[in-house]
Parts: sequence; C-alpha cells; structure tokens
Amino acid sequence: MKRYLKKDNFQLSGHEKENLWLKISDAADPVQKPTPSRRFLKPVLGVSTILAAVLALVIFMSDEAPVVPYVANHQPEPTKEETTTVAGRILDRESGDPLINANIIIEGTDKSLVTDYDGRFILKTNPADTELTLRVKYLGYDDEVATITPEAGNKSKVVISMDPTIVVALEAFDVEGDAYMVDVSNASTEHIIYSETFEKFAISSVEDALSKQAGVVKRAGELHMRGGRSGEVDFQIDGFVTGGTTAPNGEPHELMYFEHSGFNPFVATEEDSLSTFAVDVDNASYTMARRYIDGGSLPPAEAIRVEEFINFFEAGYERQTEETFAINCDGAPSRFGDGYQMVRVGLQGKTVLDENRKAANLVFLIDISGSMDQGNRLGLVKQSLRILLDELAEGDRVAIVVYGSRAEVRLEPTDINHREVILTAIESLRPSGATNAYAGLQEAYRIARENYKSHKLNRLILCSDGVANMGGSTKAEDMLEQIRKASDKGITLSTIGFGMGNYNDELMEKLADQGDGNYYYVDQPKEAQRVFSENLTGLLQTIARQVKVQVVFDTSKIQRWRLLGYENRDVADNDFRNDDVDAGEVGSGHQVTALYELKMVDDVSEGSLGTVHLRYEMPAHHSELEGQVMEISRPLQMEQLVPAFHLAPARYRLQVVVTEFAEILRGSFWAKERNLADLIPLADGLSEELAGDERVKELAALIRKAADLQSE
Repeated sequence: MKRYLKKDNFQLSGHEKENLWLKISDAADPVQKPTPSRRFLKPVLGVSTILAAVLALVIFMSDEAPVVPYVANHQPEPTKEETTTVAGRILDRESGDPLINANIIIEGTDKSLVTDYDGRFILKTNPADTELTLRVKYLGYDDEVATITPEAGNKSKVVISMDPTIVVALEAFDVEGDAYMVDVSNASTEHIIYSETFEKFAISSVEDALSKQAGVVKRAGELHMRGGRSGEVDFQIDGFVTGGTTAPNGEPHELMYFEHSGFNPFVATEEDSLSTFAVDVDNASYTMARRYIDGGSLPPAEAIRVEEFINFFEAGYERQTEETFAINCDGAPSRFGDGYQMVRVGLQGKTVLDENRKAANLVFLIDISGSMDQGNRLGLVKQSLRILLDELAEGDRVAIVVYGSRAEVRLEPTDINHREVILTAIESLRPSGATNAYAGLQEAYRIARENYKSHKLNRLILCSDGVANMGGSTKAEDMLEQIRKASDKGITLSTIGFGMGNYNDELMEKLADQGDGNYYYVDQPKEAQRVFSENLTGLLQTIARQVKVQVVFDTSKIQRWRLLGYENRDVADNDFRNDDVDAGEVGSGHQVTALYELKMVDDVSEGSLGTVHLRYEMPAHHSELEGQVMEISRPLQMEQLVPAFHLAPARYRLQVVVTEFAEILRGSFWAKERNLADLIPLADGLSEELAGDERVKELAALIRKAADLQSE
C-alpha cells in the first residue's frame, strides 16, 4: 500500500486506485488459489523432483547407461529410413567470430541453406546418404569443403572454419571526370577503387551488403569490406549507401521511400454532396519535411501529407473533459481564390489526465539492423525510451523485442518498478544484421497476446527506419494480414520513425494506419521529448476507434467543395455507417482538423451550409461502453464564417498558413500561383501573435528557410 501513496499525498488518484484494486483482485483470484488437493500435491511433487534429480545424478556418474524397460509408449530404436540431424557452425578461423548468412551447399543435390545470427545451421538428412559433402561459400573468404558421415538416429556436429581471402587493390592513379569512386586506405598506402570493382561481389549497394551479405561489417560507425588477413587490405567505405559521394537522381538523400497520395479535386455538390473520411492524427510528414529543410533541401512532393501538417499544430479548440468529442466549425474567405470560403471542421477529443490514464502493457519492437547504426538512429531510440521510462506510472509493464536478421525477446514483460532492469536492456542494444521486420512483428504480437489484459492499454510501439529486406513479407498490408489475428482487436500498433537516407515512410505510415495506432517521426531529441513525454497519454490511451467524419453539404448553398488532404484516408460515402470498415483512432486530448474550400452560391449570407456527422466506437479498455458505437452531429452555419481572413481566430489562420505551406511543397495545382515567400509575413505575424508557442516560432523560421531554398 505504501508505494501507492506518493510523497505527502494520502489520497489515491483514479489511476492508482484502479491499479491497487487490480493488484488485490489478481492476488485474490480464486483460480490462482491452491485447492486442498493442490496443497497436498505441492510437497509430493517437490519430493518427486528431488528423487528424480538424485536418480539422474546416479545415472550420470555410472559407467554404463541403465537398461530402459519396454513400456507401451516407449519409442523403438531409429531405423535406417529415419531422418537424422546435422548441427554445425561456421567460424572465422583467425578470430573465431561466427559468419552470419554463410551459404552451405550440399554437393550432388539441389539443396542449400544459410547460417543464422550465431553462424549456426541445422540440416536434416536421410542416413541413406551415407556421406555428405558440404561446400561453404562466404564473401571475402576461400570456399571450404567438409565431408561428414551422419549416423542414423544421432545428431552429428560439425564446426567449419574459414580463411579470409586476399582481395587485390589497384594502385592509385588519376582519372578525370569520374567522381563515383571510393577512397580505400590502410596504415601504409592509399588506393582508389572504382564502382566496377564491387560488381564482382554481386551486391547492389553497400548497405545491402552490410545487411544481407557476408564480408561487409561496421566498426566504430564506419562501413568496412573485409578482404584479407589482419594487416592486409581493408576497404573503408564512406559516403552514401550506394557507395558514391552524391545520391542518385539529384536527390538530397538516397533510398527514401514515399507514396504520393494524389490531390483531392473540386466536387460539384449536384454530383456528390457527401464528403467522408477516416480521421488521422499522425504528424510524421511535418517533422520529416522539417528534417529535409533544416538539412538544406526541400522535401520531395510525395513526402507531404497536408493533414499531418495541419494536425501538428495546436488548433485552439476548447478543452474537452466530459464528452468524448466536441465538433467545432469556423471559416473565412479563402486565400486560394476569390469567391471561395475556407471552412474548418475540427474535432476535440476528451483529455484524460495523466494520473487517470489506464495502466499499460507496452511491447517495444526495436529495429537493431545494420541500417540503424547510421546517423546514430539507435542512439536516438535509446534516448527516446529513457525519456519514456521517466513518464511511466505504477502498473505499467514494458517488454522489449528486437529484430535484425531474426527476432529476439530481450526483455520479458517487466513492471515499471524494476526500472533499472528495463534501462539495462535498453542500454545493451547494439545494431547488427539484416532487417526482418516481419519476424519482429510476429514475435511482438505473440508477447502482446500472451500478456493481454482487457482493462489495460495494450500497445506495440515500433521504433525503426522502416526498412524491411527479409522475412515472410516486406509490405505493410501483407505483414499485418498474415500476423494479426481476430483476437488482436484490443492491441494497437504505433510506429515511431528515425533516420534519413534508407528510410521507408510508406511502410511506417501504413503499419500504423492498419495497426490502429499513430505514426510519428523523431528527427531530434526535442521531438522525442514531445512524443514520449508531453504527449505520452495521447500516444498510449485511445479514447475512440474507427473514427469517421461525414460532411453533408447543402446543394442549394454550395456549388462545389474540395477537401484539403486526407487523400489516403478516403472512405466510401455508403460505408460511413458500416462499422466493419477500418477507420482512424484518436487518443487522449487529440485534435483533428479538416479544411474545406467551398464555392458558395451567389447571395448566400445566412443559414445552414450543411451538417457534420461524427461516428466512432468505444475502445476495448472502456469497461462500461466497450464496443458501443456512437454518432454525434453539428450544423455548419454561415454565421460561423467571418467576412475577412484577418478577422478569423489566430489558430484558424495558423492552420490555413500551414495548409498553404504544405500545398506549395507538394506542388498542388491550386497553389501553383503562390510562392513560399508569400507566406513569410503571415508566419512572422503569427509568431509574434502567438509568442508563447515555440512551434509557431519554429514554423516561421522553417518557411523562411524553405523560401530561400525555393528561390535558389
């Protein structure tokens, strides 16, 4: 009881009361109480265990194994037709290090296999093959051949050591006009190796070699190709993933994967007066764009999702503490075209105080593949998790699953009271191997299922650069379709992205979307603080799921309309009340804003312009209303619109400016007449007007930087 009473507070919060009650109820669970027969069995089983141990010791110390008497279920001795097992390991002869993903070919057959993370392999074979010849191939090593004769019914063991081969380097000479080269150096001499040299190694990229092929390793943050014995040739590979000093196709960062969602068109209300979409509270697109601009380049158009720019900023809606949602509507003349109105439809979610948050079962799925060593990505993940640990409360539990070439549980579910144990597991993480995200998700969902509690928040949090290059699938849709089960309804998946260059935004966004969670991108420690500390309850506690909005426009007042953003969140109009259709999730205190550009019918000055409908389902951890579907609505009135842009609330103007910023960056047809420089006076004015908001100040500086880049 003592640990539930903090400092001088002698009254438990709602969160603490619930956790104390859960502790008591778990301890008093009649299923866990031993019956009289169980109490009798306990000492009997203890004695039996001791006797079995003594018997085993006697057997171990005797010269001969005991004769096993025949019983009905005793297995007969294996026959010649049975499968036998060969277990082996492939090692570097000099260092004794395991060789990962070494190729083992069974000569005379079409069979082959590869070693695992520890250089191990297991081969099941028919003993009719009285002799097996294994040829081992590994990049940067001489082939090694071993012949073994497995015994029927027994497990044969073999260790194969391999010698590094010497790769001859070219002497240095000058070639003009060819910039695509890699400097190679050792203690005694320097060489220049052209890209053609690497073609012999059959690798498409250095990063690919690091993650999939043998012979390329990372030491002290640098890529090396192992080509000889100690003191001989050692290729140091710096620069970009593909081996050069400039990314291909003139891009500022190579191997960045985005999916362009297109642009919503204007729709005539006579043809379609309904706008339906699933809500989205992600904001990774904005922080990703910020990373590009701060790095000296404009982001690619396909990286821009307008709704994620809008929802990064405080909307100014009234805080909600009673009802699950409140609907807000306002507007002003559009800056995009004369005669148009820009209408804001906003949702304000209920705020759950930190002390009243439900206890959480968290499974952190952490990418420790080789790519996470770039730019200290894994270091930023560790820093983020340390911030999170300081915010977790009584009753929260943490598990850690990692994946490189394979998935591994590094920390079983552990109560937050054992903070040092959790911290030790985090600090021990080191990058290595390929990127088997599929296996990682499989293992993380398994842990989450086994520890699922309906009265708790059950969430997976994936920390990764989104690269997936091995495993059962590398597509988000296929991964979750194959891994998730019907019983996973109460388990949500949020994704946190790290890194630039060799980053897969598309995968991370879709995993969060289909995993019923949110997607954030951490580009700096300050953003880690915002996601894992300031916004922790919003990240963890879902207040509503399957959240959909449908706006019904009055055809007598509105000629045509356009929704800005939400292109990849579109829902068919007739599916608004189809609760089997997947939609968005909203966390504690989250705000959701959608902006509509409307062309009004002439002489409309008052009355209703339409109706905003909101539909959602209560989450699994809401014990009283779990699974219940709610629907609320609010009219959109002409009186809610002000006659001039400068008369609108500051937060409205802020979100319009942010929207225009995104529209210009993504090359929208409706923003083609505008330049980023046009936004500087507005952004500077808002920075002064909202002086206490650091994000607005940062936005003004970001727009100025982007305008300079656009003018170059």
